[in-house]
Amino acid sequence: MEGKSRKMRKYDRNAVFNIAVKALLFAVVFASALIILFLVLNLAFVISLIVSLVLGLAAVFLFSYLLRYTGFYYSYYAFSSGFLFKQKQGNVYCPCCGKHFDHFEDLRFYDDVKHYNPEMFKKSRQDVICDCCRSAPRQRIIAKWAEQNVELLKSSKILYFAPELSMMLWFRKHGIKVTTADLFDKRTDLKLDLTAIDLPDSSEDIVFCNHVLEHVSDYKVALSELHRVLKKGGRLIISFPVNYDFDEVYEEKTGSAKERIKLFGQDDHLRVFGKNSKKMLEEAGFEVGSISLEGLPQEIVPVTGPADYDTNEIFCCVKK
Repeated sequence: MEGKSRKMRKYDRNAVFNIAVKALLFAVVFASALIILFLVLNLAFVISLIVSLVLGLAAVFLFSYLLRYTGFYYSYYAFSSGFLFKQKQGNVYCPCCGKHFDHFEDLRFYDDVKHYNPEMFKKSRQDVICDCCRSAPRQRIIAKWAEQNVELLKSSKILYFAPELSMMLWFRKHGIKVTTADLFDKRTDLKLDLTAIDLPDSSEDIVFCNHVLEHVSDYKVALSELHRVLKKGGRLIISFPVNYDFDEVYEEKTGSAKERIKLFGQDDHLRVFGKNSKKMLEEAGFEVGSISLEGLPQEIVPVTGPADYDTNEIFCCVKK
C-alpha cells in the first residue's frame, strides 16, 4: 500500500467533504424553518436569520477550502487532535502524533474489493493503523529513525514527496522545515512529477519518497530524477511494495483496474517490486542501506502490514 493509500486519502478528503454535506443539509432544514418563521414572525427577524445563515455557511465553506487546498490542514489537525486524543497510556504508541492507545485500528481494506485484492491481506496483521494520524507501521519506523536524527534533519534541505499526515505532524512537532511535493494533492508546497522533477541538480540534502514508485509511469526515470536532485552524499529515504515471491520488479502494461488489483493488490498500482530491490537502487547510483529495526519498541508495532506487500524495510540510500 502506498504512502497515500486510497483509503487513507479518502479518509482525509471525506472529513472535509462531510463538513460541506452537513452544512448543505443544515441549510435545507434551516430554510424550511425560515419559511415557517416568515409566516408567523416579522420580516426583520427573518432577514436577520437569513443573513446569519449566509455568513455561517460562508465561514464553513472557507474553512473547508483551507482544509482541502492548503497546508492549514496539518496545523488544524495537530491542534484538534490534542483535544480529541488524550489517552496518555496504552498498549501501543504512535511516535508520529505522540498518542497512546489500547490498540491500533483495523481499517478493513480487505473488505474494499473495488480497490483492493483481499487475498493480499491474509498473511499480515491488520490492526496496525493509528486512530489519530492514520500512520501505518512504515511511518512509525521512519518517525523513530527521525527521532535519532533530529539535528541532521534540522540542518538539511528536505523534499518530501506524497506527504503523509502522520509524518507532517511529526515534523511540525519538532519544528523541522520540510518542502512537500505531489502531482495531485493541492495542499503540498510544490506540484512536481516524480518522473520530471522541476528542480535544479544537486539541490536537496534529503528526499523522502514512500510508496510512490509503484504509481509512476516509469520507475527507472523516477529513480534517476531522485538521484539528480540530491546533493552528493545526500540521502533518499524510500520504500515501496515488495513481493518476495518475485526476484525482480514485476509490471504489466494493463489499462484494466480489475487486472491491476489482481496482479498488484490495488487498482492504482502499476507494479510490485521484488527481492532485487537493493540491487535496483544501487544500479540507480546509490549506496544502499536500510533503517535498522533492531531496538525498535514493539509498542509501535513495526510489522509487515496491513497488506502482505507492505514490508517494513525502509531503504536509506546515499548518493555516490
